[in-house]
Amino acid sequence: MKRLSILSMILLITINLLCEQTHSEYDQFMTYKEDPTSENFIKAVEHYNSQLSGDIKYTARLMLCYLHNMEFQKNMEVLKMDIDSLNAKTMFSYANILLENEKYEESIDVYNKLNENYPNWSCPWRHKGEAYFKWGKLEDAELSLIKAIETRIEHYDAYVMLADVQNNMGKSEQALETLETGLSYKGKDIEDPDEEVSDLDVQFLYLNLLKKNNKTEKIKVLEKKLKEIAPEDDRWN
Repeated sequence: MKRLSILSMILLITINLLCEQTHSEYDQFMTYKEDPTSENFIKAVEHYNSQLSGDIKYTARLMLCYLHNMEFQKNMEVLKMDIDSLNAKTMFSYANILLENEKYEESIDVYNKLNENYPNWSCPWRHKGEAYFKWGKLEDAELSLIKAIETRIEHYDAYVMLADVQNNMGKSEQALETLETGLSYKGKDIEDPDEEVSDLDVQFLYLNLLKKNNKTEKIKVLEKKLKEIAPEDDRWN
């Protein structure tokens, strides 16, 4: 198996040491390790799932962690090698997995391919903006998110993220304008707004921007609302 993570290598060394003690509970894992086919993976998972309530239940859970991590790494490598054979939806999902696993530069490379092939598809622009944002490259994040909005004017969560980026760039006045524009599109986008961003997070971001822009009356109204629905939220401290 190629390019296992450092963590995976450490786990494999640990397993090899344990297996030298000839404990039979590791046999199914070793069969998969030596021949990592889908069939051996399924057999091993089924075996350890059947042990979750037995005497070796914690060992079984550990084996399941190893198995799923190795299978994940294997399949991610295949997707990377065959990237040009993926259809648009699969490529986008692959990029999103990279993003979720904090592989920002790799995810951006895939989003770039999607941007080149589907320049009017807003979602890859938005997710690329998120990758840049989490990577700390704010100017690139801003440009990508602006492009997401240009390609879909009602892209609600792109406005929210753009406002957050601009806030982090010190552009509080522009960020407030961006967020208020975005709020005018809430519920009008093709996506469910709550699936992409928490409404509570949006409201606290809005409150923060109102305070930075000294919007006294709006601050009073929003603070009252938020204290009623989230009185114990840590962001009050």
